[in-house]
Amino acid sequence: MIDLVLGISVLLAALAALYLPRRDAAVMMFLVLGLLIAVVWARLGAPDIAIAEAALASGVTGALLVAAVTERPRATRQPSRQVWRLGVLEAAVGGAITFFVASALLDAARGGATVPDRLGVLAGTAVDDTAVSHPITAILLDMRAYDTLLEIGVLAAAAVAAISLHRGGVLSRVEAEEDTRPVLRVFVQLATPMVLLVGCWVLVAGSTRPGGAFQAGALLTGVLILLYLGGYSRWVPTGRWLRPGAVFGLAAFLAVAVGTFVLGAGWLAMDEPWAGTVILSLEAALTVGIGVGLSALFVAGRPDAPEGVGR
Repeated sequence: MIDLVLGISVLLAALAALYLPRRDAAVMMFLVLGLLIAVVWARLGAPDIAIAEAALASGVTGALLVAAVTERPRATRQPSRQVWRLGVLEAAVGGAITFFVASALLDAARGGATVPDRLGVLAGTAVDDTAVSHPITAILLDMRAYDTLLEIGVLAAAAVAAISLHRGGVLSRVEAEEDTRPVLRVFVQLATPMVLLVGCWVLVAGSTRPGGAFQAGALLTGVLILLYLGGYSRWVPTGRWLRPGAVFGLAAFLAVAVGTFVLGAGWLAMDEPWAGTVILSLEAALTVGIGVGLSALFVAGRPDAPEGVGR
């Protein structure tokens, strides 16, 4: 019964996020949708994905959407004929995706669960040969490290592109009005060290339980955005340290890849006794890169300051 209610709630929240006429209300429903999906993943026994969904897909993306809605003027409404054509196109694309996904699910159901079961057994056996005991971390940073490298590369490229689109191609200094409301300032002062502490625990815990670099990086992003919105913009990385910070995780990943290749182990092949230390160090570097990169997307997307400000 709970799963049925969750499924219906997810569909209703998705429809509301897509079709509510007010943009701010649609963004709020998107945040609700993200939290509901996180609960669904938790119900499915995937806490790692649930944490990432709540922190990244809902939290960080929600902050970007809220900033876009509140800081940017609403575009001129399209003529009704263009809206109608766009609706038909959306329905056609959605129907095609639904058809292909349903076909894949039916084919998988007819073929049985033999292949997924066998893959699960092979993955579980391979985890025993890695330096970490948590399967998700082992897959992301050992078995499928190349895929994770590409994901970090995409994030770094997006952050650098966002910075380059800022005025003059630089983000020399963040200018934010200092909020003098005592409740907000006390909240920022109390929440920042607590979230940082939780982020450090999530980072270290990722080797043995749900957590890791992506979740810790999302928490670091939240801290930086919170500091910025609370008027503590001097703590947000800008200037000469912004781009190096955004690509720090990618650079560390490439250094590990080149190092393992030069040492003869193979591209991103990490073996004992040093594999555990390398993976934890790499996760720490990825946390910094993810946190700075995502916060750069938020800060660089803010409206440009007046001439002479932040230069």
